[in-house]
Amino acid sequence: MKNSYERVEPIPLDNSAVIYPPTVARFNTNMFRLSMDLHIEVNPHRLKTALEHIAQRFPYFCLSLHNGFFWYYLSEHSATLEVYKDNPSPCRYLNVKKGANGYLFKVFYRKNRIAVEFFHAITDGTGGIIFLKSLVAEYLRLSGYEVGEDPGILLPDSKVKEEELEDSFNRFYRPIKSVFAMESSAFHYNPKDQLQDELEVISATLSIEKVKALAKEYGLTITEYIVCEILDTLQKLQEMHVKNKKKWAPVRLSVPVNIRKVFNSSSLRNFTLFIVVGIDVRLGHYEFDEIVNAVMHQMRSSVNEKTLSLQISRNVAGRRHPLIRYAPNIIKNPLMKLFSDSYGDNIYSSVISNIGNVTLPTGMSEVVERLDFYLSPSKTNKIALATIGAKGSIVINITSILTHNTDFEKLLLTSFVKKGVSVEVSTNRSN
Repeated sequence: MKNSYERVEPIPLDNSAVIYPPTVARFNTNMFRLSMDLHIEVNPHRLKTALEHIAQRFPYFCLSLHNGFFWYYLSEHSATLEVYKDNPSPCRYLNVKKGANGYLFKVFYRKNRIAVEFFHAITDGTGGIIFLKSLVAEYLRLSGYEVGEDPGILLPDSKVKEEELEDSFNRFYRPIKSVFAMESSAFHYNPKDQLQDELEVISATLSIEKVKALAKEYGLTITEYIVCEILDTLQKLQEMHVKNKKKWAPVRLSVPVNIRKVFNSSSLRNFTLFIVVGIDVRLGHYEFDEIVNAVMHQMRSSVNEKTLSLQISRNVAGRRHPLIRYAPNIIKNPLMKLFSDSYGDNIYSSVISNIGNVTLPTGMSEVVERLDFYLSPSKTNKIALATIGAKGSIVINITSILTHNTDFEKLLLTSFVKKGVSVEVSTNRSN
């Protein structure tokens, strides 16, 4: 292997990743997917060669997961890498021992598509998109294309940088005493419908320029504007389905934020924090302008170094507390699940993650037709949203474990159309 470096075994999970192994379940797979559709047909044998080449540049992804006495941990893994024929349902449960020869990511192909699914314990969306871009670039090179330089594409023979491997949460941790503020339960959409563990997806493609112009009218970024639309949709759902106003609960969204730029980090492991943004509809109906003001204030006051440092300190301090640190996993795992429910799923109504606009170099831009990003929902929050921009379009993928009900999707996408944004819809739903 060209990219050799010293590694200490076992490898601890980064501070954000520790919650994922003990909380994984049939309806909570903790997986996410990134994919590219090409103008050319994908050759699986060539794709496997490209994967073998690029994997040496991402040794921090080529790991296996183990259940230790005190903590889950990672170790170097060198089993055969495989590529798998794609299936219509993304983000399926990954058996960490057998699902991908022991790896925590899985590469798929389908006619003209290359996709990668990651167990969230090894990386976040930023690390994932760099891996996918690097893999597709190598595949295109093997196919005879000349791919231009791009800072988001790592070459197989380039040197592995130590900062890519670091747990940046530990580097930016400050020993500040912080209070774990307990939020009230949020509204959870629970229609009378069957649940299934194969995700139903409705994909909406919108013009970046149209959405950007609409967001600008309200003085918002694209992410802030989409958050406003989702909160308004959830408010409408609660008003439609919960007739007794005394039972209304706040409507909140979990919004993952890539904090690498804030802290000048180059880590390709998890370095994302989740901010919770919402409206308390127990105080009355929120007009859209009121939602805009609430979202603008909450998101902008949350995404700064001081506020984020406090959240890092709280999270890292919790893991370092002796009662947590030295509790055996057999005791710790149910506590982690309880913690995840109390401070996670229970306090928000859904999650929206935006990768942002992905740029592609020459030689790649001409071949790539479309990018997609998917998140797995959970049993508590049955719908999740993931957005990605590229080539002049924004794709919003709405994943759901509801078998038939699509009220949320209809309300949200209709709102865009009513405001003059055309929406092209596709789905894997057969019902």
